[in-house]
Amino acid sequence: MVGRVIYLDRGESRFGAEWEGEAGLGEIWPLLSLGRRGIPLTLHLGTEVYGRFSLGDAASSMISNDWQVTMVLTAEVARWRLGFEAYHESSHLGDEYLERFPGPRVNWSREIVGLWAQRNLGLVRMSLNASYAAIQVLDLGPGAVALGLDYLGKPGSVIGGGNARAVLALHADAQEYTDWEVTLAGRAGIRFSDPTRRRGFSLLLTFLDGMSPQRQFYLQKSRYYGMEVRFDL
Repeated sequence: MVGRVIYLDRGESRFGAEWEGEAGLGEIWPLLSLGRRGIPLTLHLGTEVYGRFSLGDAASSMISNDWQVTMVLTAEVARWRLGFEAYHESSHLGDEYLERFPGPRVNWSREIVGLWAQRNLGLVRMSLNASYAAIQVLDLGPGAVALGLDYLGKPGSVIGGGNARAVLALHADAQEYTDWEVTLAGRAGIRFSDPTRRRGFSLLLTFLDGMSPQRQFYLQKSRYYGMEVRFDL
């Protein structure tokens, strides 16, 4: 569960440069695990939704919301974690935004297949991804690639128990339909957690520079920075 307050100095919507809020909720659940010839396989179901709204508008208009439902098959091979995923992606323009700025909605509905690989390099996790939109309503270039680097520092104790770790992350992706223009996103901060459980929360600075992550504005450029609170429940 993620909440962000961000300032856009290059806004992709017709609100332009302003303060905006974003809320997101997502999880991946393991459904079935089995081993074959010493290679563990796990089938997962994932869901995710993000919504963006204006903080500069008196009505706090909902700008857009984006949805994803995913099936993922993972395998542990040597020091690599490999995954094959198939997911549905959709996007919807906010009713309040459409009332203020009448215009057409983008019919963003895509069925995507992809491959990804992760490997831990000390305290850094490297992630690679390549995907292809097999079915889509819009006639867009179907390919996409991404690279992610996530650093999670060694734990240090905090008052009251638990631990704290430094967090640094950088993500780069490029889509064929934008002529492979690279979008950079990153975050830096501290993660607090209970050492005996998965639960925790993070306080982070965040930024993005590149193409809009809101699919209703998929050909528009965006640049923002702000603060993020992330809960692992």
